[in-house]
Amino acid sequence: MLNAYKIYNKHLVYLKLDNNYNNLLDAIWIDLIKPENIERKKIYYLLGQNLATRPELEDIEASARFFENQEGLHIHSFFFYKNKNEHAGTTTVAFTIKNGRLYTLREKELSAFRLYRIRMHKHNTMIYGNPYELLLDILDTKIEQLADEIENIYSHLELLSCIIMKEHKNDQFNNALSTLAELEDIGWKVRLCLMDTQRAVNFLMRKTRLPKIQIEQAREISRDIESLLPHNESLFQKVNFLVQAAMGFINIEQNRIIKIFSLVSVIFLPPTLVASNYGMNFSVLPELKWKYGYLYAIVIMVISALAPYFYFKRKKWL
Repeated sequence: MLNAYKIYNKHLVYLKLDNNYNNLLDAIWIDLIKPENIERKKIYYLLGQNLATRPELEDIEASARFFENQEGLHIHSFFFYKNKNEHAGTTTVAFTIKNGRLYTLREKELSAFRLYRIRMHKHNTMIYGNPYELLLDILDTKIEQLADEIENIYSHLELLSCIIMKEHKNDQFNNALSTLAELEDIGWKVRLCLMDTQRAVNFLMRKTRLPKIQIEQAREISRDIESLLPHNESLFQKVNFLVQAAMGFINIEQNRIIKIFSLVSVIFLPPTLVASNYGMNFSVLPELKWKYGYLYAIVIMVISALAPYFYFKRKKWL
């Protein structure tokens, strides 16, 4: 899918393309989502621009993600997303700036792009109307989305903290541990996107001569990232604390169950020994003909059960 936008009265507006895409030359931003071969060919034929391939998008080396060549200035940046099932992931978006035009190439629709388009449509005006301003605005929106995700993780952790500290139920612990693992995974993905954006902004400031306002915007994005990283790090500490707390409560519950079995063993093992002794199938037993032999055996069994119980209780072993 190919979407194009142009600047009109300092506003970013959608450019409705004609059948031959000839008015694509008026676009300042060309946004491609899973482009088909015919769309790639149109871009190359009309604008002379080669787009990044899928293997190039998947390359994780810094030299392959931030570079400048005859095809323009290239930034490949990780973006955070959640699918319909609320499973988190990251995907790479390729930004290319050449001849006063921004190209974005991605594999899926992303909330950061959708939010940016809504904002630009409603009230935002562009100061310079150049592709660098577009790029920085998109990255700024991306950071806001990541900040919201960090807040969302904090909210989930507060809820899990109440469950773990107050409920003390094994089935609750199992669900809590599963959720904690998911939140930690989301936290790592958010951190990856933050650090990747930080490198992208630093690369942009090194390689281009931005206007003063855009330099300040880039620095503001860097400061926002610097302020978010410690919050993100504290999430991992909170997750680790809750995991340790949950495991501790689970161990306590398991020890309580083991203690019950130990108590049963302490009480019933001596009587079992007595019963086994008098249950042997020998024809000659001293108490075999004794009138009170059965009662005697019962009394011995009760005493042998209670004696070790009270002894262990006194020693605080139970």
